[in-house]
Amino acid sequence: MTRFECDIAVIGASLGGVMAAWQAATAGRKVVLAAEFAWLGGQLTSQGVPPDEHPLIESGGASSSYMAMRAALRAHYLACPEFTDNSVMTEGCNPGDGWVSRLCIEPRLAADYLEQLLAPLVERGMLRIVRGVRLSGASVEGRRIIAATLLDGAGSAIDLRAAWFLDATDTGALVKAADLPYRLGKEARAEFDEPDAPLLADRLDQQPVTMVMALRRTQLASEVGDAPPDYQFWVRHVLPHYGYLQFSENIPGNGRGQAVRLPLFGSGATLDLWRYRRVVCAHNWQSAPAEVSLVNWAQNDYGLAPLLDGTVSEADVVQAASGLSLCLLHWLRTEAPRADGGQGYPDLALAPDVLGSADGLAQQVYVRESRRIVGLECLSQIDIAVGETGLAPTAPANSVGVAWYNLDIHPTCVSGHGVNARVRPFCLPLGSFIPRDCDNLIPACKNISVTHLVNACTRVHPAEWLIGEVAGLLAVFAMDADSSLAGIHADPVLVHSFQARLQAAGIPLFWDAALVARVPSKTH
Repeated sequence: MTRFECDIAVIGASLGGVMAAWQAATAGRKVVLAAEFAWLGGQLTSQGVPPDEHPLIESGGASSSYMAMRAALRAHYLACPEFTDNSVMTEGCNPGDGWVSRLCIEPRLAADYLEQLLAPLVERGMLRIVRGVRLSGASVEGRRIIAATLLDGAGSAIDLRAAWFLDATDTGALVKAADLPYRLGKEARAEFDEPDAPLLADRLDQQPVTMVMALRRTQLASEVGDAPPDYQFWVRHVLPHYGYLQFSENIPGNGRGQAVRLPLFGSGATLDLWRYRRVVCAHNWQSAPAEVSLVNWAQNDYGLAPLLDGTVSEADVVQAASGLSLCLLHWLRTEAPRADGGQGYPDLALAPDVLGSADGLAQQVYVRESRRIVGLECLSQIDIAVGETGLAPTAPANSVGVAWYNLDIHPTCVSGHGVNARVRPFCLPLGSFIPRDCDNLIPACKNISVTHLVNACTRVHPAEWLIGEVAGLLAVFAMDADSSLAGIHADPVLVHSFQARLQAAGIPLFWDAALVARVPSKTH
């Protein structure tokens, strides 16, 4: 068995995992980053999801490294001789001119950026990236994780030992492997008095997953093959609790049972599905290339079974989600309604080059909801709800960073509960990073101590990026201070010292009131 030893082991090369490894290695600690998929960066890259961001992102509300990433990706496009920024759907230079993100970029470019970010640390020997491995188990003694076992593609085991372990998987896999308590699915309303929580808790009532696919509109019709397996099921499937066909122009509205119609293709200010996450836009290039859109729509949200801890294995859920996306593609090519009264768009084709895969599907399923640690503090809907003070930010004294996104719940697997509600800008408390029952594990992805509802706000790109940075720096700080995480949390002097470390790394701890005041009262 191969053995690696390091100061800090980062399990999972999610967006948070990459940033945790970067910060920890930059701070001078030996780090191993365990990566399962070809591209590093999780939802930004291997999952194929351009950044979901808050309304103030062009001016602030994110770490300096996140803002540098955004500037660098835009600069890459602007340096291309044939590229001209003619984007109109959002503010700022938007290469794909999609409307759900202010930075609709090709995932491959983001993957290249992250590789270049980590390369100097690899060259200096501070960071080792172990690729093509997945977590298979963990060894625990008392309140400490001693080792994590990884398996490579050939089934060979790697024994990874470290002083600190960061769970940067999208599913909280290390938390489960270490047999730690965790939250999953919906908490009961009585636990945190959250108005949108159900009366009874349900761990299986999780947000759906989505297998993103890249589609290119070729302008040339091609032969459409046979329908994929399960097509007849999906083309007749009515979305539970909403009453419309999943394969249609309808998507869930702001509350359970509500629906909104979006045409497949639109123009001008009309919001449509094609431009939702379009990443190649013809009018931004002199040569007018074939457009490409990343399909992460309500139509390919897989909600028949939860991804985690259900009666269906994770692998089978992922396979079923992939099948759903391919069925959606067949419907788009053959039966989708056209504005001219016809049916189908046979000029749509999978674009494998865009997602770095053989089949045009993402390398990894898009995971919205993780197992979440039981922490010393748990952020709930009450902490972030819009109240009498409107959008005035919440600010705990032990804040370790800022976050903001709508409370965006896709219709969940059991109850079908979906909601898209406003929240105010908020801060993450230090205690949400500290497990109650383990002394050397830190969450570094979507698995911090928050409720199911708040996870809908902290799962997006700038928040996960920040979570990773904080996790990496917290492990380094604990080693430097020779203190336990609980000891840091309980000592105001150490909290202040850690906050100073975060600020020096470019992480804002509190929202700027003047910046928030610029948001119109009805902005979502």
